[in-house]
Amino acid sequence: MTMMLAGRYSLMSQLGQGGMGTVWLAVDELLRQQVAVKEVRLPADLDEASRAELTERTLREARAAARLRSHPSIVTVHDVVMDSGRPWIVMELVNGRSLDRIVREDGPLPPAQAAWVGRHVLDALAAAHSMGVLHRDVKPGNVLLTQDGRVLLTDFGIATVAGDAALTQTGLLNGSPGYIAPERLRGEADGPEADLWSLGATLYTAVEGRTAYTGPNSAAVMAAVLLHEPAPPQRAGSLTPVLAAMLAKDPQQRCAPAQAAAWLQAVAQGDVPVDTRPTSRRRPAPTWRRFAVVGGALVLALSLTAGAVIWGMTRPEKSTSAEQPRSTTSPPKSVSSSPAGKPLFGTGLHSCKVLTAAQVRTLLGATLQRDNRDRKICQYFGANGSYAAVSLFRVPTLKGAKANFVGIKQTFQDLRDEHPDIAFTRTPVVGEESFASVYRTDGTYMASMVFRMSNVTATFYYNGPRPGTKAIGRAAASVAAAMEAARPAG
Repeated sequence: MTMMLAGRYSLMSQLGQGGMGTVWLAVDELLRQQVAVKEVRLPADLDEASRAELTERTLREARAAARLRSHPSIVTVHDVVMDSGRPWIVMELVNGRSLDRIVREDGPLPPAQAAWVGRHVLDALAAAHSMGVLHRDVKPGNVLLTQDGRVLLTDFGIATVAGDAALTQTGLLNGSPGYIAPERLRGEADGPEADLWSLGATLYTAVEGRTAYTGPNSAAVMAAVLLHEPAPPQRAGSLTPVLAAMLAKDPQQRCAPAQAAAWLQAVAQGDVPVDTRPTSRRRPAPTWRRFAVVGGALVLALSLTAGAVIWGMTRPEKSTSAEQPRSTTSPPKSVSSSPAGKPLFGTGLHSCKVLTAAQVRTLLGATLQRDNRDRKICQYFGANGSYAAVSLFRVPTLKGAKANFVGIKQTFQDLRDEHPDIAFTRTPVVGEESFASVYRTDGTYMASMVFRMSNVTATFYYNGPRPGTKAIGRAAASVAAAMEAARPAG
């Protein structure tokens, strides 16, 4: 039986149902068009003050969304009405599915598609933030993908709007465990960075097919958000470092929304998000084992080489563009000596200039399909699905380089907890100290090698159908020889 709402909207059938309400397919009898109507259910045991608060939250959702009705990635709110003592929100009818439903029914999204979705949601959030609106409930269930290719952000039910009076906290509609930013859980003031964190958790779910934080109940999940790091992503690929930067627990360590937007765009286009410009406002973000942050600049590292995280580092030098790299024979700004009496390396080393094309093919075990070039990390993609990367990172002092190497080595040793079959070796010795590791997962070999030569740490990674340890060893020896040839004269 059809129900008439506010004398104008005919409720036809249910489209979906959640903890706090039901979404109906309806017809606007005045304009003769289909719409979606969100019915907000008020629990029967609420006292009058709580009912008034929930009603006010619903009205605030309508006001927040109404400010943004022209944005292509935000679901348009047409009207809000009171009927039978309850608020109802009239919205545009979206022909599509929520992100959580897509992941549940079709499986995880490829990294590029997840990044594409994230880029649109972040654009919607940027529009909201520019108008003083914080969403505060970004999650897979509130991201819709339409059949005509749109990405929509919906449900501003607990949004805060600049100028609105603050509502008391009754425990209703406070957010979804696992997607609430740590600063909100700590009771701190939140801002656009909190929505960015929630988007990071949303994209983690989209690309991994599981939530970043788990627990037997809501309290355990929220405790995990506060106290633990999520498991390193297994499917995220080049999206991994972006997720890590978005999910930093300290909002001051989190990447800026504009940085995240640029990185997401790069991943969506099939590029690698690398930004070597240092930032003074934000400290380096915490790392998982599959990415690195150097001096505030995000670097896609060598899958398992959290070793590119610098231990006790000072500010890095400014880098030049990949299109116009400095000569490998450029003199250092200052020269001091290594224990062997040789001068330390200056700023001339470039990660993409230490292997020849033939050596790259040998490392990959296949012809080169494409590469991503950056001064501090050079990445190669083989035609057989293999991946290899070379990273050279210079620190100003020998002491800092040694500490960095120790930190890298400890990070690799910690992998035994997740991969008991991982094998370590110290031979062949390359540089002044080195180690290598290899393990296998899902039929793919993950091989790494790290060596230190004076004040430079070199890291190699191979991911592909063969063990790769011998190829990495040969590549490391070639790189060491190239570095030695480029070392400035004493």
